[in-house]
This record gives sequence, C-alpha cells and structure tokens, in this order.
Amino acid sequence: MKRIRISLLCIFALALPLATLASETISADAQKEIDGFMTLRMNLASSASPESALAKIESYAAEHFSENVLASFTDEEKLIFENFKILEQYNYMRQIPSMEGSLKSLIRTQYDKNDAYFSAHKNEAINKWLWCTAADMLSCNLSYATVGVIMHDGIAVKKYYQKALDEDPAMSYALTNIAQWYYFAPAIGGGSKTKAGEYFERAVRDARTDAETYFAKIFLSQFLFDDKALEAESAKLLGEADALQSGGSYIAWIRKINKAGYSLLQYNAKKMTPADIEKKLAKRN
Repeated sequence: MKRIRISLLCIFALALPLATLASETISADAQKEIDGFMTLRMNLASSASPESALAKIESYAAEHFSENVLASFTDEEKLIFENFKILEQYNYMRQIPSMEGSLKSLIRTQYDKNDAYFSAHKNEAINKWLWCTAADMLSCNLSYATVGVIMHDGIAVKKYYQKALDEDPAMSYALTNIAQWYYFAPAIGGGSKTKAGEYFERAVRDARTDAETYFAKIFLSQFLFDDKALEAESAKLLGEADALQSGGSYIAWIRKINKAGYSLLQYNAKKMTPADIEKKLAKRN
C-alpha cells in the first residue's frame, strides 16, 4: 500500500476567531466513540488496499455514526466525529488516482462546516477534539488553497493545536500534530526541530490508549531516525508500535523508507513519492 500521511502541515499567518471561554467538555460516550475511531485508524494499517480500508471506514460509520446513534450527541460532538471520518477517508482516497478529483470538494466542504461552526460559536467554549480535527482539516485544505488562504490559515493550524493543549497539556493527539508543525515550519516562521522533539517525546509519554501510543511512537521513531546515531532507538520504537498492530502495511512502508535512508518526516518534507524510494533502493542493490 502507498504511504499514509497522518496529517499535512503547512505554515503562515492568522485564522478564525478563537473561543475565549473555558473548555467545552464532551460526554463520556463521545470520548468513547473518539477512542474507538482512533483504534479503527490504527487497525486500518492492516488493510490489503486503500479500497478495503475505505470499505471498513464506511462499515464502521454505518454502525457508530448512523442518524439514530448520533441523536444523543451534541452538534459539536457530531462535527468531531464527521471530521475524523472525512480525514480518514481522505488518507486513503488520495492513494487512488481515480478519486483525486473528489478530494478537493470533500475537504473544502468539511472545512466550510468547521468555519461555519466557529463563526456561529465564536464567543463559546470549544472542545479540544474539535480544535484538533479542525486543524487537521485546515492542513488538508492547504493542499488545494490559494496563496492568500495559505497565508491566512497556515499559522491557524498551530494555533488550533495550541488551543487544544491549553485545555489539556497531556493530549497526545495534539502533541503529535503540533510536533509535526514545529518540524516542518521554517525557523523564520516559528519552526523548531528542538521543540518538535520535545513534543514528540511528550506525545509518547502522555498517550492514553494503544492507538495514541501507536501513532506517537511512530512519529517519535521517525524524528529520531533523522539522527544517524539514534537509528537503533528509532527502530526499537517502530518495533514497539508494530507490536500494537502487527504486520500493518503502514509500518512496513515506513521501514522501506528508512531502508532507503530517509525518515518518514524527511520523505514528506521532500515531497517524495513511492517511485523515488524504489529508485533509491534499486541503486543500493
């Protein structure tokens, strides 16, 4: 299977109005659904193809996000669930050439829903999970945005993750994603490899579930891979993540990138393709 980008991180100026009140607390049932979907995300790594992963997402949504099931949840909770579903569909649809034309409208529609929600609740508390999934959606939309939108929304990605961390400094999901922001952002725009490393380490330390641990260890391992002296530690962390979802194609692909001499983070920063990795490995052989 081709690579999966957990999130796309871009950089630059300011964003939508931010809530000024205390955190909006979601229900225990909503948190249970979020944790369940995070587990699905981890387990999708064993899918034989992007098409089969998409089928599993639809099957899961039919059971957990049907109209009847969602009736007991708030509008904010429903939007969080919808964001997660769209983001995961995006991860796999982008691997299927025939679906490329659908991606822009898929992301833009959900981007607009988040925008409308924030505008309608600008003076109200927003939950950390909505800040995070809205930040993810902003990141994805930047792939299709004009320069003006990129300048406007780039730094909003970081601000949204920071809003989530202001509510919960131990939120592993937010820590992993803001770490990527710091990694990819240029120093002049606020980027810092040192801060990225600190956040990646915190994400592993503060992970609550196997799924959070899985993603946090993958990204910390890839950050450490950039330092050749730490490749053994990187491989150990990747092995620990693999033990949580044994045999998954995602980690198999990361190992292939590493074998070619790159971390997953370098691979993404250089905007490489699977063909680039295959060529690199062929030259080594």
